Amino acid sequence: MSIELPKVLSLFSDKGDHAGFMLLACDSSSTQGDCVFMLSPASTEGIDSDLGIVVSELKASGEHKFESHRNDEGFEIKVLPAGFPEVVFKLNNEFSGQVITEFNEKIVCIGSSEPVKKSA
Repeated sequence: MSIELPKVLSLFSDKGDHAGFMLLACDSSSTQGDCVFMLSPASTEGIDSDLGIVVSELKASGEHKFESHRNDEGFEIKVLPAGFPEVVFKLNNEFSGQVITEFNEKIVCIGSSEPVKKSA
């Protein structure tokens, strides 16, 4: 069964400040593909957060591979950046949830994500 991942996830720091976006381009199976990251110029707090620092590093290093799968809670998307720790999105069935990675040598939740709403 094919799933349709959102094309854009909005990223928020652990304090709820907007940090940026993740743009996804899936292959035909919708279980893997490439992604890029963008910072949000509207929120200094978000950019200065742990998630903002990770987004900044991933943005500067370009495109990254990702893989996704469905689980009991919803979905998991793993971003596999070369030279950086993987970033895991643990998402519910509406594609909202936690962003987890290694930060300061610990595996921690550094923020949250939700799909960008489509406008008519």
